[in-house]
Amino acid sequence: MKISCFIFVARSDASFVKNTLPPLCKMANKAGCTITVVLDASKPNGVLGESLRQSDLSIILELLEEIKLQHPFEIEILSPVLEEVQHLSKTHLGKSYRETHCFRGYPIHGSIRQFHKDDSDYILHLDCDMIFYEEEGFSWITAGARLMEKNEDILCVLPRGGPPAMDGKLYQGTTQYKEDNSRSIYLFKNFTSRHYLVHRKKFLELLPMKPLWLSWREPLKSIIYGKGKMLCWESIVEFALSKSNFWRADLMNTDAWSIHPGDRSDKFHKLLPILIDTINEGTYPNGQAGYFDLKLDCWEKLINDES
Repeated sequence: MKISCFIFVARSDASFVKNTLPPLCKMANKAGCTITVVLDASKPNGVLGESLRQSDLSIILELLEEIKLQHPFEIEILSPVLEEVQHLSKTHLGKSYRETHCFRGYPIHGSIRQFHKDDSDYILHLDCDMIFYEEEGFSWITAGARLMEKNEDILCVLPRGGPPAMDGKLYQGTTQYKEDNSRSIYLFKNFTSRHYLVHRKKFLELLPMKPLWLSWREPLKSIIYGKGKMLCWESIVEFALSKSNFWRADLMNTDAWSIHPGDRSDKFHKLLPILIDTINEGTYPNGQAGYFDLKLDCWEKLINDES
């Protein structure tokens, strides 16, 4: 069983990557993954380019080389070649397109390309800002692969979203899910590109997927200018998943859970090292229980109370 891990890093991640990347490498190494850190060399348009500070490429590369000394991985600089973009988009989307990023600035081509870089059984994708808790001796990646080996209807696996709540529920806004207690998983038709373990051959069965656009005008702009505003790759996959017999499965197991920190404030950067250490211990504030998105104010209170 071969698992290829791809960790996405952008130029806007320089302020925190030294804190978040090493734990991700350790987690992937525990599951025996080969690790490639994919650095998006582009300056993104859209909200990601406008709202996030972009570092020089040399700065983020220097940070990655420093981290690599303790946590070996391959560094791949993503600088899309038009011929490859058109070839892979035809395979995945049924037609050759020139768009490399979605309207928000997240990589479409990079998300597609990782399924063709290695002939792996599983693709593990991690955005470099993700934070995980994982009990010593347990690997949600290994458990997820075993689950997909035994169950044909499971396309991808994630750990529990957020630390466990007392009632076992997930508080994910309007996102719907079903509890499958017989298999100890939550079932979703929703898909996220922040982190996932995908059964590669099952995923390729969904191709070609239907491209989705911000408005009816965008396909015309794509044909004429090659700059149509395509929706994010995760929306395209989610639409295909919703029409298929496959499910996304989140593990009910409380030995691993994930948190996504959308906050990029000074408070976040100040608390991040302590926050990661606290999560590694399996400690969390009650206000975070059941929630996937980081609730920074709850953590600030917990950390201040413990100090």
